[in-house]
Amino acid sequence: MVSTLKDLCLNMQNKLSFVFRRLFFFIFILSFNISLADTNFNSLQNKKVSYLDFFLLKYESTLMRKAGTLSAQVFPTRVQYSNIGVRVKYFHKKKEIHTELYAIMDKNRYSKIKYNQKITDCNQVRNLMFYGRTGYSFFRQKRNPELSTDAMNRIFIENFFEGMSFSKEEIDFLISKMFLKITIFHPINKTELVCSGKVNDYELN
Repeated sequence: MVSTLKDLCLNMQNKLSFVFRRLFFFIFILSFNISLADTNFNSLQNKKVSYLDFFLLKYESTLMRKAGTLSAQVFPTRVQYSNIGVRVKYFHKKKEIHTELYAIMDKNRYSKIKYNQKITDCNQVRNLMFYGRTGYSFFRQKRNPELSTDAMNRIFIENFFEGMSFSKEEIDFLISKMFLKITIFHPINKTELVCSGKVNDYELN
C-alpha cells in the first residue's frame, strides 16, 4: 500500500514536473516572439531612408508609369512599340544616376512594314517618356523649337521633383549627374539602335 502511494506520488510529481516544463517553455517562446516582434518593429521604425533613395524610387516608378505614353496608337504618328523596359541604377563610386530604357518595336507591324530605326526615334522615346511630347515635327521629323532646353528642364522638374523638398541647387546638381541610355530593338531584323547622353541633353547621340 505504501509502495503504491509512493508510486502514485512519484507519478503525480513527474506529471506536474512535465506540465511545469511545458508551461515554462510556452512562456519562454511567447516572450521571445514578443521580444522579436518588438525588435523588428523598432528596427523598422528606426531605419533612416535617405532622400536620394526616396527620389530614385519616385523617379523610377514615374518612368514606369510614363511608359504607357509609348503604347500603340490607332493612327500611328511615330514608331510603334510592344514593350518598354526601365532600369535605374545609382553608382555610388561615380556618384551618378544611370537610366536605361529598352524599347521593342511592334513585331506584327514591322513584319509587314519595312522600317529601320533612326536617331530621331531614339530621341522621341526619351521625349515622350520624360516630357510627354515627341519634340519633332510630324512630316519632316525636324526638332521642334517649342521643346527647348528651358522647357525640358521645367517639365523634367515638374514631373520628377514635384512635392520633394530639394533646393534649386540640389535639383541642378542631381540633373547634372543623371545619364540616359536608350536601346530600340527591331524584332524582325534583330538590330539595335542605341543613343545616350545626359537626361536633359537637347538631343541624344
